Amino acid sequence: MLVAALFALAGSADALIFASPDTEPATETPPDFPYWEHVTQRRYDGPTVIYLGNGHALTARHVGMGEIFLEGEIFEPERGSNRTILNASGTAADAMVFALEDGHPLPDWPVVPIATQPPREGEDVLLVGFGRERERVDEFEDEAGPRFSFRWTRKGAKRWATNRITSAFDVLAQGNLTSRAFVLRFDEPYSPHSTRYEAQAAVGDSGGGVFVRRDGVWQLLGLMVSVSGIRNAPQSGAVYGDQTYAIDLSHYRPEILRWTRAACSNEIDDDGDERIDFPDDPGCDGPNDRNERDATAFADPSLWIAGAASLAILLVGGFAAARLRRTPASVGD
Repeated sequence: MLVAALFALAGSADALIFASPDTEPATETPPDFPYWEHVTQRRYDGPTVIYLGNGHALTARHVGMGEIFLEGEIFEPERGSNRTILNASGTAADAMVFALEDGHPLPDWPVVPIATQPPREGEDVLLVGFGRERERVDEFEDEAGPRFSFRWTRKGAKRWATNRITSAFDVLAQGNLTSRAFVLRFDEPYSPHSTRYEAQAAVGDSGGGVFVRRDGVWQLLGLMVSVSGIRNAPQSGAVYGDQTYAIDLSHYRPEILRWTRAACSNEIDDDGDERIDFPDDPGCDGPNDRNERDATAFADPSLWIAGAASLAILLVGGFAAARLRRTPASVGD
């Protein structure tokens, strides 16, 4: 499905809106979720940014790079390190990565795994982002009759919620940005499609993470970038049936790893020895090693002997060739 233009309510995603206190999580962090601290925000109450590990961050392109918070410290972006994630056609998607300056020691956190398989319709997901919350309920009229809107607060906070994938494949067009995306719908409580902590993104969640748990392992599946709703709804609120659009990061995974992982953590056999990354590849000193080749390969005496013999053959051959080239000239004297 091609989303050429969003509805009147459409805009950057910035917060998580719940229908009522009964549908809000009772805990600050999701249970058994190891990447809560990785989801942070830009300085000055900015939108959401995900720290991927290895000194790199991911966010929406319309958010842009900037200073972020990690363990209470402010980390500045490395100038010139921002990379827009591209489609196969060379056009820009609404996602970007950037490196952090190493002025402070970076947190020793695990690398966030990006999903290798695409989203699946009906799959439950976890949303984490910074943004506005529900302030009150407003009533309005549309073609179907009375409706309710959940008005946003002016300031946001870090929250987590759940939702279910409504559409696993969309093409989201936003100005000069075109992105492979999937869709989450905001359903009423007790609806057969609703999840336990159902929520809708709002102004402030752009760059927030959509995580999925597969085979017991949490993976980063999407990046919240936009929302859409009905035409007559209040501009600063969420309505049942609104949609959250998330970039399908499994689709852009190779491009993201290209810019954010060193050779010893990029999940590629760079040196062709059929061993991949640290600690499996003996050429890797650690996950940040930029070369998988084994520096001790010539420690084997047999390799040194073979190398020396090859060099001797080249030198002797070169000497003989030089004499042959000089011989005709001496005969002519």
